[in-house]
Amino acid sequence: MLGRIAALEKVASNCNGGCESSLPHGKDPWVGCSESAGGQAYGPFSSTCRDNLTYKSYVDCVETKWFLGEYRNRAWWLCSSLQAAGKFKVAELKRPKRPR
Repeated sequence: MLGRIAALEKVASNCNGGCESSLPHGKDPWVGCSESAGGQAYGPFSSTCRDNLTYKSYVDCVETKWFLGEYRNRAWWLCSSLQAAGKFKVAELKRPKRPR
């Protein structure tokens, strides 16, 4: 467990995708997760969400959130919001070269 926590700590970034702010940031009016329509457990997803970790997939996000102690509904909402915002790293397909 301590090894996994240490590995997450090494790759964490305080401002991954932009620091949370209530002020305008680039083309976005602000950066952060919007809870204005019902909160993180039941509200609609927030496409402005950012996280200090980068995840490979939705499943990776939820499993990491649970490992770090987040409760189920909040982990689901946060990871769904990150997915709606297109924040998951997608592995690039590398096709083998075909002999001619």
